Amino acid sequence: MVSRQAEQNANNALGATLGRMMPTCAVRVENTRVIVGQSGLRLDILITAHDRAPVVVEAEFMPAADVEQEAKERLGLEVVDGRRRIEAAIALRYPERLEFSDDMGAAMGEARLEYAVFHPDGTRFPESGWLEGSASDLAELVRLVSVPQEAVNSAADALQDGIDRAVAALDEMAMIRPAITREIAKLLGMSDDPQTRRMACAIIANAMVFHNRVAGIHEGVRALDLVCGPGISNPKSETIAAWNHILTINYWPIFAIARDVISQIPPREAARILNRLHSTAEEVESSGANVAHDLTGRIFPASHRGQEVPGDVLHASGVGGASGEAGGGEDGGG
Repeated sequence: MVSRQAEQNANNALGATLGRMMPTCAVRVENTRVIVGQSGLRLDILITAHDRAPVVVEAEFMPAADVEQEAKERLGLEVVDGRRRIEAAIALRYPERLEFSDDMGAAMGEARLEYAVFHPDGTRFPESGWLEGSASDLAELVRLVSVPQEAVNSAADALQDGIDRAVAALDEMAMIRPAITREIAKLLGMSDDPQTRRMACAIIANAMVFHNRVAGIHEGVRALDLVCGPGISNPKSETIAAWNHILTINYWPIFAIARDVISQIPPREAARILNRLHSTAEEVESSGANVAHDLTGRIFPASHRGQEVPGDVLHASGVGGASGEAGGGEDGGG
């Protein structure tokens, strides 16, 4: 009969698994002397990187009655390595069957873990219940929540400024060529008004931000600079061709509507929009926040949208999560 595993063994196995999945990060398990002014405090798992905010994982076997409170107590603590404060804490529940595994390392790779994220402002994600996923899913979540809030704020400001500049071209078109903006609004299932035109630019911006990430994953996808960067004579046709190629891989929730929107815009105006949003995409990407936070959701909060927005449009614009890992990698909408 397999004896009951200690929680520390599970933490060691999870830490080792995360370390292999996140080779650029330092993953410390059951360490003390890692928090400024609290040398005796032992953290279950602490994950740090030179350009990221530290993330802590506090874990317990089910029913894990204390794990949420322990996670919340770690928020705001200053880590000795790099003197950064913990901006995200993950409470994690190990499944009961893991407690009786005779090969903890192998079992951890197959386990379905339950977890929730806490932030210093008191928010919990999800608001109730638990996310469920593998250790690989957890590693991706750590990457997503480890972008420092300062970088998120900077990226959100850059995105809003870029959309403000780009939408001017559509607003001008609404006055002199209204049939085009009406067609864009129809495509989005919305009325033709300033907010809809901002949403259209947000959809294009979100695709441009995500473009270089796709180019870094898949061979044959040209970098954004080679599609609509300075010196490109016809950025509209080059962008549409590039996004058609990406759609053969998948990523439909992000690129399909963006391609259809830009297809409706005449080449000259499309070039203005793409040129303005190209620099915006570079700013967002350089911040590291383009894969970590729902930046567009900050620009289009639910209480200010003013009209019902179809779910696929919200997804394509980044509201509701599409500005990070939307599209589910090669599986598109999954």
